Amino acid sequence: MSRRPRGPRPGFVVATLLTAALALAGCSAGSVTQTDTVVSQADGATGQVGAIVLRDLSIDAGEAQNVPSGGEVPLRGTIINEGPTADRLVSVSTPYALGVRQEGATVVPGSNAVRMVGNEPGPVGPANLDTRQSGTARVVLTGVTQTIASGPTYAVTFTFERAGAVTVPLIVAASEPAVG
Repeated sequence: MSRRPRGPRPGFVVATLLTAALALAGCSAGSVTQTDTVVSQADGATGQVGAIVLRDLSIDAGEAQNVPSGGEVPLRGTIINEGPTADRLVSVSTPYALGVRQEGATVVPGSNAVRMVGNEPGPVGPANLDTRQSGTARVVLTGVTQTIASGPTYAVTFTFERAGAVTVPLIVAASEPAVG
């Protein structure tokens, strides 16, 4: 006489596991995940027009949290030319400033970049193509038309000779106070 082993049958176990898996999969349908509000750790905005990519762009308020009406404030970020042909930054404009002052590199060589230095001290200039070093530029919004504060975004339009124009919403990114 043979005895049947005690315990659940394999078919029953498989059916139970499949039912549980389907029930658990349905639990997450339509729900908000914990990672739905994760944002980039980069300070600034991004944009692209043609072969030109703008990365980590922001308004560099230095140690201040606000820029008063009538003041001036530089931009920081990187302009990358992913194309083989050089392009030139023709203008920068915004309804939040009466003018824009550009110093340093305005031509972005093909397959190279220009970094907008914000409040960093020192000279700015064109790229060194021999070392593939990025050029640097200082782009300053002058005659700010209203107080520019941390929190909201401010539309700034970058116009390039070949690629065209792109408008990017920039935030104010205050620098950490100098330790000394």
